[in-house]
Amino acid sequence: MTDDNDVNRDLMKGDEDISPVEFAADEAAEPDFGNWPEIIGVVATALLIWFTFAFTG
Repeated sequence: MTDDNDVNRDLMKGDEDISPVEFAADEAAEPDFGNWPEIIGVVATALLIWFTFAFTG
């Protein structure tokens, strides 16, 4: 079982504290969603603003 200090140390590790190989492996392990999260966020925000003005007058 990992120690809490080890977990905190891993969470606080910045990009400058890791080697390029470790950084590349970390980047490769993350899913690539492209720009879809940003597009969905903009559409959801626009709908929220529209609903606010449509129903409050």
